[in-house]
Amino acid sequence: MIITVLLKLIKLLPLNVIYLISDFTSFIIKNIFNYRQSIVKNNLRRSNLKLDDYQIQLITNKFYKYFTDLYLESIKMDSFSKLDFDKRFEVINVDLLNKFYDEGKSVVLMLSHYAGYEWCTSLPYYIKHKLIAVYTPIKNKSVNSFIHNSRSKHGLDLISRYDAIKEIYKREVESEKPYMYGLVADQSPQLKSKNYWSKFLGVNVPIFTGSERIAKKHNLPVIYGKMKKIKRGYYSVEFELIAESPNDYSDYEITEKYLKQVENQLKEDPHPYLWTHNRFKHSDEAPKT
Repeated sequence: MIITVLLKLIKLLPLNVIYLISDFTSFIIKNIFNYRQSIVKNNLRRSNLKLDDYQIQLITNKFYKYFTDLYLESIKMDSFSKLDFDKRFEVINVDLLNKFYDEGKSVVLMLSHYAGYEWCTSLPYYIKHKLIAVYTPIKNKSVNSFIHNSRSKHGLDLISRYDAIKEIYKREVESEKPYMYGLVADQSPQLKSKNYWSKFLGVNVPIFTGSERIAKKHNLPVIYGKMKKIKRGYYSVEFELIAESPNDYSDYEITEKYLKQVENQLKEDPHPYLWTHNRFKHSDEAPKT
């Protein structure tokens, strides 16, 4: 209850005040609570980004400022109008999507936890497709309800990742309307015997393959949403084609192309990424080859 009230209060504040709160919060969680700092540095150290200790510390410092900005911005966006997004969020290469919409095709949009990905909740203002975002529900029901309502306020629909295959199948079979299915696939899946393993940032890890499987099952073009942080509070997304006819690709080839896109962005600018996620936690459990 208290958390929900705080969330509602934050969204009423002007952005300049929110960024002051963000500066203070980032200092507290990094320097006082030491929130997941060992994971952040371990991820950077184990990656193939070839960083020395000085660079790791610089990126860590920048990351925590971005990290608190990201979540406070996502709360504030609940009160944004389209005009607010127009000023701060640039959507590039929409013609690529419109081409498929005009052909009556749904598409799979693959995103990563990079550079203000939460701003993509505003995409319904800019695209013709109906946007369906796949998300992981939060256990706290009040917080989950707030996030669900906030993310869907600007016109997208949310479906749980646990129901995604069933819900997408239902839409593709029963509806003639083209959809865009937004999935984020760069984090660690639950460890299972059938996991696909591959190198991500040079480390052998299990990989989510649901986006590729959905695309192949329904023969849907796959698009990468290339996010970019322009400056504080300003972002862009550029749509790039990964695969127009997914069934022409061998197993996991689309997934590998997606991972390469994410890696390329991290090599260009590593700080605006969700480094607090323990991405390499299963690396020691990789199957022997």
